[in-house]
Amino acid sequence: MTTCKVKYDMLVGKKIKLLRALKGLTQDELADRINKTRALVSHIEQTGKVNNYTLTSIIKVLGISEEDFERFDGKTTLKPYPAQESDESNILRERIEHYQKENKALKELIASQKKIISILEKDKK
Repeated sequence: MTTCKVKYDMLVGKKIKLLRALKGLTQDELADRINKTRALVSHIEQTGKVNNYTLTSIIKVLGISEEDFERFDGKTTLKPYPAQESDESNILRERIEHYQKENKALKELIASQKKIISILEKDKK
């Protein structure tokens, strides 16, 4: 089992908050885009405590490179990260794939329940 490294740095939370605001996103919008809760985004911004997977997702949504995020001090001008549009498309594609798998599983569950019901009805007779 792999462990997820957690970063704990107050500055990370402040950077995320400032970059989110510069991008014009609310905590709710950022949370939706990374498939997390607003409460978690708030917690990250306040404490700076975030695992690497979530931090990487946040950085992608904010549209900057990891290097630019590390260097960001609130004063520097950032160039748009070229992969931003494809990253947002990837997030949507991943969500669609997730929902398609979930839909398939639910259809299989319904089919198996229908079989059980028909067997039970036959046994009743």
